[in-house]
Amino acid sequence: MVRKYNKVFVTGDTHLGDVVFNYQDKLVEAIKQDDFDAVIFGGDTFDPWRGGSVNDILAKYDQLFKFLQKLKSRVIFIAGNHDPNIEVLKKLGFTVRQKFKYIGSLGERVKIIHGHEFDDACRRWEFVTKRIAYVENKINQGLTKINNEAFIRFMNLVRINKIDLNRVLNNFRERVGQYRNTDVLVFGHTHSPMTEEQGKVKFYNWGAWQKEFGTKPHIIIHKDGKLNNIELQ
Repeated sequence: MVRKYNKVFVTGDTHLGDVVFNYQDKLVEAIKQDDFDAVIFGGDTFDPWRGGSVNDILAKYDQLFKFLQKLKSRVIFIAGNHDPNIEVLKKLGFTVRQKFKYIGSLGERVKIIHGHEFDDACRRWEFVTKRIAYVENKINQGLTKINNEAFIRFMNLVRINKIDLNRVLNNFRERVGQYRNTDVLVFGHTHSPMTEEQGKVKFYNWGAWQKEFGTKPHIIIHKDGKLNNIELQ
């Protein structure tokens, strides 16, 4: 059954584990600003491809996850293409989904996905990325002695394969008819925050949390039937 919420916090593409992520305090502060019915991380929560296991990342950002543990019945993580080991969060009591749907206080039907579903490159290389995730996990468990520096360079070559923003958005527009039962689609992946409307569907993108992408962090607040894409200062 699809639940109904009045106040929802959405963000994503935090890429925790990325060496340039330094917004832990700002993220906690943003979530604390209201008593949200749901707090949703829309994918690419982790970035283990730059080295380190998910458990290492959880330890590094313990302030954030200790805070989220207090809210865990309301926290939902959506799997992105950088989240091969996100199932670890289930063991901590969090909800993990491939996508998430809910109904807003005015009856608006909202769907949240990561967004790599519209990226041809991600679909084309899905088999490769799954094999990479497997090898990365073995390395982090210490079950292989592959040179770590060389491995990370290889990961970065795969990771920096440029997202074709226009192609992703065009794919979305072409497939918007698939969301006839959706009033609002929220997604990320492109690292480019935006708000747009196609036909009768409004869609929002939360951007990314890394300085290297040239934008400030964004959050999407859905409250009293209205969605706002907010840039954090």
